[in-house]
Parts: sequence; structure tokens; C-alpha cells
Amino acid sequence: MKVDRRWWPWLVGATGVAVFSVLVAVLVRAGGETAVAALSVLISATAGVLGWSRHRARPVAPASQAELDQAAEALAAMVRRQWTEEEAARGLLDPHPLAVRWRSDQTETGDHLRLVGRAVSGRSDDVPGFAAAFRALPRHRLILLGEPGAGKTTLAVLLVRELLRDAPPGEPVPVLLDLAPWNPRKESLGDWMARRIHEDYPALRNYETYGRDAARKLVSEGRVLPVLDGFDELPAELRPRALAAVNRAVAVHEPLVLASRTAEYRAAVEAGDVVTAAAAVVALPVKAEDVVAYLQSVVAPRRAAAWRPVTEEITRNPDGPLARALSLPLNVWLARTVYSAPDSDPAELLRHSDAESVRRHLLDSLVPAVFAGEPAPADPSGTHVRRTAANRWRADDAELSLGFLARHLQRQGTDDIAWWELHRALPPNPVGPLSGPVAGAAVGLGAGCMAGDYFHWALPPLSRLLCFLVVTLATAVASATVLWLAFVGRGAGRADRHGRGPLAEVARRTGIWCAVLLPLAPAVGAVIEYWARTAASTGIHYEVGVAAHTWLRAALWWLAAMSALTVGVLGCALVRRRMPPRPGRRWGRRVPLGKIAAFTVLFWVGAETASQLCFLSTRQETGRPLLDLALLDPGADLRFANQRAVFRAALFLLIAGIMAFLGLGGSTDRPSRLSFRAPVSSLLRPLPACVGGGLASGVALVVVLGLAVAPWAAGVPLWARLAASGLMGAFFGVLFGLGLAVLRWARLPTDLEQETPQSTLRGEHVVANAVLVFAMVPPLLKWAVTAWWDLATSPHLWLQAFGAWLQTLEANLAVGLAAGLLALSNSAYFRYREAGLRLSRISRLPRRPLAFLEDARLLHVLRQVGPVYQFVHADFRERIATVDSRSGGGAELETAPS
Repeated sequence: MKVDRRWWPWLVGATGVAVFSVLVAVLVRAGGETAVAALSVLISATAGVLGWSRHRARPVAPASQAELDQAAEALAAMVRRQWTEEEAARGLLDPHPLAVRWRSDQTETGDHLRLVGRAVSGRSDDVPGFAAAFRALPRHRLILLGEPGAGKTTLAVLLVRELLRDAPPGEPVPVLLDLAPWNPRKESLGDWMARRIHEDYPALRNYETYGRDAARKLVSEGRVLPVLDGFDELPAELRPRALAAVNRAVAVHEPLVLASRTAEYRAAVEAGDVVTAAAAVVALPVKAEDVVAYLQSVVAPRRAAAWRPVTEEITRNPDGPLARALSLPLNVWLARTVYSAPDSDPAELLRHSDAESVRRHLLDSLVPAVFAGEPAPADPSGTHVRRTAANRWRADDAELSLGFLARHLQRQGTDDIAWWELHRALPPNPVGPLSGPVAGAAVGLGAGCMAGDYFHWALPPLSRLLCFLVVTLATAVASATVLWLAFVGRGAGRADRHGRGPLAEVARRTGIWCAVLLPLAPAVGAVIEYWARTAASTGIHYEVGVAAHTWLRAALWWLAAMSALTVGVLGCALVRRRMPPRPGRRWGRRVPLGKIAAFTVLFWVGAETASQLCFLSTRQETGRPLLDLALLDPGADLRFANQRAVFRAALFLLIAGIMAFLGLGGSTDRPSRLSFRAPVSSLLRPLPACVGGGLASGVALVVVLGLAVAPWAAGVPLWARLAASGLMGAFFGVLFGLGLAVLRWARLPTDLEQETPQSTLRGEHVVANAVLVFAMVPPLLKWAVTAWWDLATSPHLWLQAFGAWLQTLEANLAVGLAAGLLALSNSAYFRYREAGLRLSRISRLPRRPLAFLEDARLLHVLRQVGPVYQFVHADFRERIATVDSRSGGGAELETAPS
């Protein structure tokens, strides 16, 4: 067997080791004191790079036969549970399926009968017989055709359940997959199936039990029976190519069930070819007597009198508009659902003159029928879940929300309502209801990081902490307000939804700016004067000069810095308005470089503001007028303050860069639930690669940063800076690598539970909190190590530099929290929460959209497929997409914060 051993990771590793060796050789020449530090950096970097290379180049061991047997059993159990629950939720067997007859369509859309083996026919109310007929086919290939709403998906679900009920040993596991997202130009059917099964059935990702890549192995060995629904939802130009890809796949994997609308499938067959050796059946219209018998079975006895005019009309006129409309199973289900309430009158159906108007009436009546007219308190007894769900939402609000979702799916070209993709329904907004405060917090934390280091020179611990909080919170609140007010959306320049013109809007925003920032400025000024006078009285290592009215000068300087930030944000917003809008990026990528750069700049703005306030307040010439700010040594003082601020921003960039490289700011391709019940031994498998990757990234980044910011680390020689930077990068890299290993271990499934929207949301909530904690732990540990061994006073210059950088608790807490907020803002959970706030602001969805989606599922308007929702039928989705939106509404208003 050919071993898949990749050579390129070893090439990357060898190159990295060579570069590190050259740099260390240069450092060792600087003096004997640096030899130990240089050697430790080389050993750490080499271990990290080679560990990463070994992990990336290691061939993947295939799953054994015993593991595959276990994986097939686990997959069958998950599929059985999934569709048993969905079958009950949809009421497919309540009390029995509708009798839809299926006749052979072999001559029109099937292959030669001699290849197929026999013609197939059956009834939906006799699923065991249908399953027996399918098993009797030599090749086990079946095409289900029918008109929209004919019951193709229902039969597919029932067939999957029946095939799993008494499956003989070794029979392939039927797995129902929605074919609409598949692109045959980019992915073969086998690869796509393996990927979908890997994503939708998380237990198979437990490589300790089922081996690596179990889903792909099951597909490649024919252990999966693909039941593919929605062939007609593929783009018309892709259907012939898709049929060819299906034929290539079944030539290897044998069994197949494919469901499609009749016209679309026949057109694809005429343009291409039939599915080889596949039997084809087509759904016939439901007979009038079968509809009457079904309605008489499902309608409660007390409602029989209300339904009698309908059943009598169908019996009397089996070719009339009502009978023709109810010959489609979808319309029968709609009628049963719409007129299930005690006060509803099904005789309304007799007023329509044609079948199409009956269909439209039923589709339009579904949402008002299942949702309450007015919200009511939840049922305290909890005995009727559907009634409780219906009472939580107004029918007209639910209709608008569902229409918005349907149009969103049309724009995205998908059937899946995924909570982690809802943010794509809105234009990007860098200062959204959560993004704006987070960006403002980055400025505030930059100021707090810098101020904490200055306050350490003179203030006692409690006073230092209180002053740190005042500077951080005041700057964060002010910066968030500035970002919110100064960011001008694309719709600015015309009257907003409240009728305000541009001048009135400018006046309003200026008033808010003054009302928020002017009260905060004196608080910041008072803290700065307290620090300066304490520093002057205690004596520090440089000449101190504190003038009268320092608090007022500091307040004015702080306001000037916030004004400069306002102008900068306004300028960026105006430039952005001239650029063409770009669609939002798909979730799942790592933190974008542009976002890291933006947060680094914001952190530097805060650090620069605090550095100049703290340092320059102690370097004033006394006896000058209030507005005559004269410094003892203006050039050197400004340069020193700027150097310290830039270097703190570089340290923030180091931490953010390591987290981005490791992917701690993002996640897998789609969210998953977390389980911390996996064996601890499973943590050891990803540990070397994660720690090695963190170590390599940390050392590589500090080499770059150490050289790039060489002029900005005042008073530290180059060799000491590189040695201290290497130690800091290795320290942070190892700790962040450990955090990544824990997250990967927690994603390892330990049971056969199916992923649901709720479980994945809870999992991503935990991930978001964990990333925030992981970002703060390494800086706090660095502070603890520095304080315990008093590294800031070490006789070794490189250790002294390592201890002096981010020496205080406040500085480490600030930089760690800022990096954590950066990673958090790129998480699926953060984007979901912000999308909920933005969508509720424009009356499109509630603040917590998932609660509404789950209630819609309970009311049979949506269905659940793994971690996503889908509309109960494509016809309903297309119909509700035409619902008119509220006036003022297709896109979020960015122009007027309110």
C-alpha cells in the first residue's frame, strides 16, 4: 500500500532551523552572557519546528476493519435516532402515512429493464413492502420522482427508517443527504458524501474508537447507502454533470436512492444520461377516496362535522378544484395543519375556483394558523410544547421573519438556515452593537496597559489598581462612543428614518460626544495629577516637574487625543464609503490580518495617549501659564513616551499573532458541541503538534518583531532584546499551544448524540469563553513568574528585559484581555449575538434568533437537519419569500445610531 508521506513540512522545518541557527550564531558573538539564552532559543525553536513538521508529514493510518464495523454501527444508530425524532416531529406516522401510489417510470427515466432486474411500484402507506421491493433490486438503485409536494422527501425518510429497522448484517447504512449544496464541478460525489457525513455525524470524528477518517473509509468501501434528496434544486446547468458524477460514483459504490422533481430530472436525462441500472418510480396524484379516508382518520371526532363539507365535496366532485388541489400530499398536510384549531372553518376551501388558488391560500395561511395572534405567557404546566411555542410570537412578526430568512437563503444559494451564517444577511459593520464596544475596549486596554506600567513606579498596589481602572474604563467608554458616532455609514447624507437631515444629525452626534466625553475627562485628569504628584514626592529615577493645574492639562490632552481619534475614524469611514461593498466572509477562517492590524492600531492609540499623559505630566516646567505646556526636554520626552507605547503595541501584536497562527481566533469549518468527557490519554495525541506549532510561531514572530521594533525598545541592546523576545515568544507559544490542544481534545465526541443547533451554539459559547480565558492566562502567568523570581532585577540583562516588559499585573491583564477580545470578536458565537441585535433592531428577527427557529420547528414550519434548519418545503419557502418587508427596510440603517 502506498504511504501518504508528505515531504514539504520537513523542508519548511529544515529552513526554519537553519534561519534560527544563523540568528543564534550572531547573538552568541555578542558575548558570553548571551550563550545560554541563545542556546535555549535554538533548542526551543528546533523542537517546535521539528514537532510541527513531524505531525504534518506523518501519514494517516487508515481505520481497521473492526473499527469500520463499529463506525457503521454507530452511524446506523445516529441515523435511526435522527429520523425517528424527525419523523415524530413531522407527524409522518400520525396516525398513518397518506396513501400515495408510486408506479414504475422505467420507460421514461429508468435504465433498461434487463439491467435493473425488475420494475418497482408501491404505496407510501406500505413502506415495508416498498423496502422489500428495493432490496430485491440486484443493484439497489432507485429514482423517486414526483411533482412539487408529491411526498418524495417523506417517502425517503420512511424508507431510511424501514431499511434500518431490520437491516441484515453487512447491509450499507442508509444516510439521507440534501443534494442542493453539492457542486459537482468542485467535488466528487464520494468526497462530498464523506465530508457531509463527517460534519453531520460527529461521533465518527472520535478517531480513538473508529480510526482516522472513518466517514471517508465507510463511503469508499460501500458501507453507506446514499439517499440523495433535492436533485432538482441543483442549478440547471449542473444537473447533467451531476448525473454523470453519480454514475461514476455508483460504478464503485453500487447502491443509491435519488429523489427529484419529475420535469427537472427528465430534462437532465435528455441532456445527459440515465443513472445506470436504476429503477425509477413516479408519484401519482392521491385518489379522492384516499384523501377522504385519510382526513376521516386524522381529524378528531369532535371536528368531523366541520370537515364534512370538504369530504363531501371531494367525494361528489373528484375532478373538481378542491379534489385536484388535495391530490398533492403537501396540500393535504397544509389543510390538516391550517384547520386544526377548534375555531377554524375548513369549509373556506370550497370558496376557491381552481386548485392553484387553493394551494396559495393554504401556503399563505400556514404561519397565521400555527402562530398565535398575540403573544401570551408560556404554558406553566409545560404539557403542550407547541402551544407554548406558538404563544411566544405574533403571527405577523413570525411571517416577516420567515420571509426574511427565505430571501436570505435565496441570496446565499442554500437550503440551510445555519445560525453561524446569519451575520451574512447583513452588510459588515465594524462598529456594530458588539463590535463597537469591543473596539473601544481595545483602546481603553491599551491605555490601561501603558498606565499600569507607569503607575508601578510610584503608586501602592491598591491605588495603582483603582487608577488603572479609571483610565481604562474612561478611555474605553469614550473610544466606543467615538467609534459609534464618527463611523459614517453608506447611507449618510440623506434624511434618516426619523426624518433628520444631515445638519441635524451632525448636531445630534456632537451633542452626544460632548455629553459622554466631557464628564470623563476630569476623572482622567485627576488620576494623572495624583500619579504625577505621588511620583514627585516619592522620588523616581529621573528629574520630575509637576506644574499647577496638571489635572486640567491632562483632561484637555485626553480630549485632544479623543478628538484626533474621532477625526481618524471619520476619515476611514469616508474612505470606506467610496469603496465598493464586499460580501461578508464566511465564518470559519482564522482572524483576518486586517482585523489584527486594526486592533493593533487601536491598542497603540490607547497606549500612546496614556504614555504621553503619564510621562509628560511629570516632565513639565513649572511656573508657566495653563496653556503654555513646556517640557524639560521636549524631543527626548516625546520620543521616550512614544517608544514605550509602540513596544507595548508590538507585544500585543505578538500575542495576537500567535493566537491567529494557531487558529485560536476561529474554529473548524462549522461549529460543533464540546465534550470534556474524552479520556485524558486522548489529550496526548494532539499535544506535540499544538505545542510545537505554538513554540515555532512564537519564536518566529519575536524574531521578526525584535528586528522590526529595534529602534523602539529604549535602553535595551539588540542581543538582549532578541534573547528576551525569544524567551517571551517561546513562553507564550507553549502556553497557547496547550490551550489549543485542550480545545481539540474537548471537541472529541464521546457519545452518539446528534449535533443540534442548540448543542453547537452551546459549544461555541464555551469556545468563545475559553478563548477569552486562554488569551489572559499566559500574560498572567508571565506576571506571576516575573514577580516570584523578581526577574526585573535579574543581573542578566536579557532576563531583566523579559521581566520588565509587561511587569505589572495590570499591564498583563490588559494586553491579555485585549487579545482575547480580538479572538472573541471573530468567533461564531460573537457574530451570532451581534447579528441577532442588528436584525432585531430592524425588526427582522428576535434578539435570540435560535429560540424563534426552534419554535418554528416545533410548529412544523421548519425542519431540523443536524445542526441546521430548513423550511418544511421548497414551495413554502418560495411563497413566503414574497412577503413584503416593513417600510424602511431591506437593509440595516448605518447612518443614525439610536
